[in-house]
This record gives sequence, C-alpha cells and structure tokens, in this order.
Amino acid sequence: MWLKLGESEVINLDYIASIKKTPSQPNIEIIYQDLNNVKTLPFPGTEERDRAFKAILDNLSRMKLFFE
Repeated sequence: MWLKLGESEVINLDYIASIKKTPSQPNIEIIYQDLNNVKTLPFPGTEERDRAFKAILDNLSRMKLFFE
C-alpha cells in the first residue's frame, strides 16, 4: 500500500516499520524496516505536526477498514 505525503511524495507502507512524532521537535519520523533508514518530516510547529500526524492515522485507519 502507498501513503501520500503532501503534494509531491508517496511512500510504500510495505517497507515501513513505524511512523511516530518526535517529542522534542515538531517532526514526524518514518522508520523503515531495516531500522537504519529514517525519514524526518519537519513542521513549523507542534500544532501543524499533530494535525498532519492525525491525518496520517485517519488515512491508515480508513485503509484498514477498506481492506477488512
């Protein structure tokens, strides 16, 4: 499955181990299954990061329901 990030990027969820918020900075980290590759998505502030993280979770939840 693929997840769209913004207007110009998609990631293949088959290779993702976790997606998490960075507690000390307004970032979202995408950690790949090999655990050596980490993609950091920076945001201007924690509110924007939290809104984006919620949107990612909502999209993943909808995809899960669709495939059940």
